[in-house]
Amino acid sequence: MTQPRATLQTALGLRLASLMAFPAGAALMAIFQRSPLALALLTGAMLAVGLYERRRLAAVTGVQTAISGATLLTGFGFRLGLLIAIFVITVGLLALFRDTSLARQLELIDAGLIALPVAIALAANEISAGIARRELGDVHTQITAAFSQQTSSGPAAPDAGGDIIEGEIIEDSDPPERR
Repeated sequence: MTQPRATLQTALGLRLASLMAFPAGAALMAIFQRSPLALALLTGAMLAVGLYERRRLAAVTGVQTAISGATLLTGFGFRLGLLIAIFVITVGLLALFRDTSLARQLELIDAGLIALPVAIALAANEISAGIARRELGDVHTQITAAFSQQTSSGPAAPDAGGDIIEGEIIEDSDPPERR
């Protein structure tokens, strides 16, 4: 059996990789000097992955999620601002060392640069969710086994004929100085 700490670290590392995939994609677009329009498409893909994960989590927990147009626009705007900031900073740093000229139209490489972070985020989230399902299943099995063991041995007597002082049962057979 694996150590719970190691599996938790793996799951959290995968979630971190999922979070960092899109900012890394924006930096990669800046390195390849792609169009800012491709950055908007990357933002839309980031929003779509977020919605997919939210719906998957809601289905697992059984909670209804309310998504409105205002929340979508707010989420898109926030994500776009984050990715533009990363894009501009990366292009600015690159401009210090080489000539930069951003693409003016979308090309096939843009689709690949958008698909790469999407694939990384979805794969990392799916693997992390699988680890969480397995670990929660193990914990559920252990709790069920402990509960069935407790009920099969019968209920424990709350006080076995002695006095309880500070959590310690003092029976009549104990020496008087312990009472």
